[in-house]
Amino acid sequence: MGRHPRKVRERARELYLTGEVTSLSEIARRIKVKPCTIGRWKSDEDWDALRLKIDRRVAEELAEKIASERVNLNTQHFKLWGTVVTRLIEMLQRGGLKGEEIRNLEKVAGILDRAQRGQRLARGLSLDGQTEEQIRAQAEAEMRQLIDIFIDTVKENIPDEATRERIRQGILGAVPEEKSGGASESSDPLVH
Repeated sequence: MGRHPRKVRERARELYLTGEVTSLSEIARRIKVKPCTIGRWKSDEDWDALRLKIDRRVAEELAEKIASERVNLNTQHFKLWGTVVTRLIEMLQRGGLKGEEIRNLEKVAGILDRAQRGQRLARGLSLDGQTEEQIRAQAEAEMRQLIDIFIDTVKENIPDEATRERIRQGILGAVPEEKSGGASESSDPLVH
């Protein structure tokens, strides 16, 4: 490992991976080593790949949290609307709705509707019923379309198959894997 203690190297890695410091020269200045040493450590340990893994995991955890909050929020809204419907049924069974009862029920329903919309907006959820899965699928489709355009351009302008393969590997390494069983590597149009 050289003459630098392990803790110094770990601190440099931590500064880089957390994004606390954005330049290698600033990391070097903070931990009092040469910038080329930081560059070598970054390359040896592939800090960029580590950062990508961390970023992906953070995004996955955020998606899980949003999904969980959405389920809790929908459950809460379902219960509240159930209470309004139960009250309506009770009134109908007692002999119908009177003017005042109708107005009160309308007020409660209006307040509940506005509160529900506000809560959904505050959490970044859709008001039109579109789920995060649908939004994510649409984003994946749009990303795939951009990749297809890029691949077509590469095929038209880069005759060397080895160069196309390096570009393909770079793209595949940077783009999250599709969970829906989309195109596989064997059907990748860049390789043909």
